[in-house]
Amino acid sequence: MISNKHRRKLSALHFILFVFTFVVIVFPKVTLYGNKKILRESLASIQAKALKGDVYYQGALGLFYKNGEHGLPIDNEEANRWVAMSANKEGAFGLATLAALELEKGKTERGHFLYDEAYLHSNLRELGKDNDPLALYCLGMMEMDNPPRNIPKALRNLEKSAELGFATAQATLGMIYFAGIGVKKDSDTALKWSSMAAKKKIPLGMFYLGLAYSIGDGVEINDDYAIRWIRAAAERELTMAQLTLGMKLALGDGVAKNLELAVQWLRRATLNGSAEAALQLRKYENTLLRQNGEFVNFSEDQPVNEIASRVVKSALNVDNREKFTAKENFEISRPPFPATDDDELSNSLVSTDDAANLETENMNELGLVAYKNKDFKNSKAWFEKAGKLRHPESLRYLGIQYFLGQGVQIDYQTAAYWLEESIKEGDLEASRYLRIVKQFR
Repeated sequence: MISNKHRRKLSALHFILFVFTFVVIVFPKVTLYGNKKILRESLASIQAKALKGDVYYQGALGLFYKNGEHGLPIDNEEANRWVAMSANKEGAFGLATLAALELEKGKTERGHFLYDEAYLHSNLRELGKDNDPLALYCLGMMEMDNPPRNIPKALRNLEKSAELGFATAQATLGMIYFAGIGVKKDSDTALKWSSMAAKKKIPLGMFYLGLAYSIGDGVEINDDYAIRWIRAAAERELTMAQLTLGMKLALGDGVAKNLELAVQWLRRATLNGSAEAALQLRKYENTLLRQNGEFVNFSEDQPVNEIASRVVKSALNVDNREKFTAKENFEISRPPFPATDDDELSNSLVSTDDAANLETENMNELGLVAYKNKDFKNSKAWFEKAGKLRHPESLRYLGIQYFLGQGVQIDYQTAAYWLEESIKEGDLEASRYLRIVKQFR
């Protein structure tokens, strides 16, 4: 018969064994297999953990960059960088997201291989069993994109992820039900999920909500709402939204027809890899060129300088441009300003810096006009002149011409050089082009 003293000893031993089992065996699996708090975690915290080498957070950050989560713009280069770090250590999200990126590039065989690696050689399934929302999303997309497709299983995983609050899963469900991909088209369900994602500023959700307003799918047609949502998605670098917005502007579909602006959005979609956008861009650039060859309409009482100013302003709309202030006090090589002993005349002349800046601006404007008219030889000549004087936009356009082979042979290394020089002078727009160019080097 066991005494009370022995019973107490056995109880204490059982308690120690329980604690040991939880700390050594169960707790690591909880931290390893599930992290439902990541959707409420700040971006700064996620980035800090990713920088410290946490495989889970590296893959998650890459997934967020790919889809525009946490207020990030879509940036496949950054996505690829982070998921590659995670994939190298057999990270679940790293392998799965890298697979999706490869499939989007048309590398089907490699994409399927990486999905198989994620399923077989990472902890993705364990994370899914623990209801990790990111893992459930990845498993859902794997069932969608990896043959043989299993649509019911894919939807179960995506819906679990969406219900746990992962906005990218919500947007994806909106897309699936909007287009009827493997399921019966369901406008109400599509609108429900797209609206939830759009409220969290997910580009895909905003785009499909815009399409719903555009065609009256589940809601009354509202062109104003449609353009607002589609443009919001386009500004966050969703390529299909950029293409759609470009076409709407080109055709005057739900918005005032504006070929100049249409070409700008089609060019952005082309640079983001859309073959359809590239085709439409050539078409509407040619249309625009023919229109610009016609006489300018003006009233009889308009001064010539005012008419010319209007034409120049129109010509400057070749891209989405921001005004950047050149760095102060930088050294430039320029011809000496004419000297004079006449103090009154000297005081009436603009300063050498002002004259040089005006001259540089004029060179850049001439380059832009030539570029708009597809006179790439002359545009390059003017951009080179202004570029020598460190004009940021001219430097950027030199990079673009070498990247696209406009008036020169395609040279990605030279394109990168000019874009880097533009960035040094403060042109933030050049950084987006540089990221694209680097993918071709």
